[in-house]
Amino acid sequence: MEEVTLTAQEELAAEAIGLEAMRYLKQTETIRRIAQETEKKAIEVLEEIRRVLNDDSLEDPECFQRIEAILTALENAGIFTSRHDW
Repeated sequence: MEEVTLTAQEELAAEAIGLEAMRYLKQTETIRRIAQETEKKAIEVLEEIRRVLNDDSLEDPECFQRIEAILTALENAGIFTSRHDW
């Protein structure tokens, strides 16, 4: 996923848009569905991270393989970090 650089003004606008969207969604049933889907996805990602941490086949002492697998699990869920740029 390509990283988007925003100006401070754009970041503030994005936050305001997000808040307005949340206010609107709270007035509808949509927010409950979104919350349920988000919770389900979060639990799936946590379970994947637990599987990685409990995977005894990853034996490198510095845990690079485990870290790589955790970052991959997060990225597969759409959660990105600037620390994973290889």
